[in-house]
Amino acid sequence: MTGPVRVLQYRVHDPSYPRNRRLREHLRAEGCEVTVLTASRRGPRALRLLRDLATLVRESLRHDVVVLSELRLAHAPYVGLVGRLTRSTVVVDGFVGLHETEVGDWGRVRPGSLRARLLRLQDDLALRAAHVWLVDTEVRARRAVTSRAAAGTRVVSLPVGAPEWAVPTPPRAPGDTLEVLWYGNYIPLHGLDVVVAALALTQGRRDVRLTLVGDGGTRDATERAVRLLGIEHLCRFVDPVPEAALAGLIAAADVVLGIFGSSEKARSVIANKVWQGLASGRVVVTADSPALVEIAPAAGALLVTTEPGSAASVADALCAVDPAAASRAVPDVDERLAAVVRRGWDSLAIVATR
Repeated sequence: MTGPVRVLQYRVHDPSYPRNRRLREHLRAEGCEVTVLTASRRGPRALRLLRDLATLVRESLRHDVVVLSELRLAHAPYVGLVGRLTRSTVVVDGFVGLHETEVGDWGRVRPGSLRARLLRLQDDLALRAAHVWLVDTEVRARRAVTSRAAAGTRVVSLPVGAPEWAVPTPPRAPGDTLEVLWYGNYIPLHGLDVVVAALALTQGRRDVRLTLVGDGGTRDATERAVRLLGIEHLCRFVDPVPEAALAGLIAAADVVLGIFGSSEKARSVIANKVWQGLASGRVVVTADSPALVEIAPAAGALLVTTEPGSAASVADALCAVDPAAASRAVPDVDERLAAVVRRGWDSLAIVATR
């Protein structure tokens, strides 16, 4: 084959989403031609799917590589079949699994139920359909490699990293109040029940103020918990803001909170907010997990880990943290984290099979 590798990004849910945008930019920097195909949005669902499938078949004949975007694992079996029929390399982004989301994160499906087994089967079929399977941490990569569904599949870990707007800013001037920031879409993965309980335990030990930015599933429950604990004066709830506004919110904080959930996924991922907070030069407090081994040397004193599921451990960390000292200890944290990301992404070499 001569000329650049032609890559089709299929069923992209949001072209601006950091992960598929980073993948697209990386492939183009490597000399690939990348075409983005978003999901159809008009007409009945069955008609939209047929329209997208017809487009996939037509475009696969013109492309060397088909990348199934993250959050689209249910489509992997037919994408894999089309890829093999058209002799295209099939790359599936397994960034978010179906079983881990519905069963582990949200608890909407009972473990061991027929629905749970079907979700696990869909995840396995997606892995089996891929020539190349993309994940976000080495922990998740090792788990995929050992799966029976991974026979013949190359597994690549691509660190999430931080966006361009996440750059170090000087720490806030030392004061009596520790300003703590959490942001997200209120999913159980974040473990806000632990965060709220920890905030209550800081009373009388240190003046801690928590700003929560976002909206979603557990926000109402979180607000109720704050009221029940009588700590409304310690919390400020803010509606979602554009991504560009996060830089200012992080700069105004001393500490950024990561995730504190107890699910299998929580133990194997490095959340976006962890990368973003660290790259911005802020202390990040998050529950300890095997996945953090990948960034701990680069993050140094700015990464503070707590015992999973322990509000007391989180409270102890918030009461003891010294943001200014941690910032002085790791002045080049953004460069160190960028080096971690480069090493991961340099391992991605998609070779077309045409």
